[in-house]
Amino acid sequence: MAPYSPIEPPDQIAKRLNLPEEQIIKLDANENPFGTAPEVLEALGNGRYYHIYPDPAQVNLRQVIAQYADCSPEMVVAGTGADELIDIACRLLLETGEKVISFAPTFSYYNHVVALNKGRFCSYPRESDFSISLDKAKQIDLTGVKLVILCSPNNPSGNLLEEAVLDYFLSQNLVVLVDEAYHEFSQSSFLHKVKNNENLLILRTFSKCFALAGLRVGYGIMSEKLARGFMRIKPPFSVNVAAEIALETCLNNLPHFQDQVAELSRIRDWTQKELSVFQQLQVTPSQSNFILCQVLNTNAADIFQKLQEKGVLVRYFATDLLQNYIRISIGTQAQMEILLEHLKKLIN
Repeated sequence: MAPYSPIEPPDQIAKRLNLPEEQIIKLDANENPFGTAPEVLEALGNGRYYHIYPDPAQVNLRQVIAQYADCSPEMVVAGTGADELIDIACRLLLETGEKVISFAPTFSYYNHVVALNKGRFCSYPRESDFSISLDKAKQIDLTGVKLVILCSPNNPSGNLLEEAVLDYFLSQNLVVLVDEAYHEFSQSSFLHKVKNNENLLILRTFSKCFALAGLRVGYGIMSEKLARGFMRIKPPFSVNVAAEIALETCLNNLPHFQDQVAELSRIRDWTQKELSVFQQLQVTPSQSNFILCQVLNTNAADIFQKLQEKGVLVRYFATDLLQNYIRISIGTQAQMEILLEHLKKLIN
């Protein structure tokens, strides 16, 4: 199988491009451009128990997350990023050869982790606006399907999942995983449906809004029955002590991150308008912290490469369903202005 394509860290990018690290503008992984909060750095510096294993039962961790998510601690399971929780879901639910369905284009890791767990990943195309057609969804043969993976806002398109599509799959004899990694930016969630749907699993992360991508911590909210299964098979110490300290500190400083989300949303809307001025760019409206653009009458690979030579990193797509696309993460106002200046020179 092909390996999952990773994103390089800034120091390695700088070495490869022979540029100063401070010149790197990283707009390729949907990270928080404002960096780790000072309160988090201080709390990490004062941590006392790095020499002790973390609590495998996640008692305090589950309580803290449950308070933020407004659910019971018994419905929460934390992991090394949402990626680990997707893997645990596949391990818990799939027998060899059983099917997982999703709708492309979407987060490419889904396909990778299903294959690792010896499942069959069945992908169906989205509509031209990246929505999912309910009528077409109802025509899918669900024989042998154990899990449906949906993403809202969807990565890389940034649009929200249609509630009717979710409700249809929830009515079937399978588990539905909704990846809400970017829900703080969209202010949209299906969490309220978990209480009445034992087959619904909501995944979230502290990598995006809370700027903890390097510490790797995510969480799932699900029925207590599913949570017991997750806790039974998950690695016992998957969330490290530093990540737990950082997570709790973030949740104790919510106004700081709410202000950052508001600012990034403002920059996103401003950037969408600026990008729409380019006749060669077809901009997809986004509810997240990134913008997907199709490049018209110009080679997107050339733009990607020339931006990279300047130290500006964006994501380039050349797949069956995303031909000649770039995805731009939202950075600071200054970073987006630099990007736009480069684009003006490259495209015009």
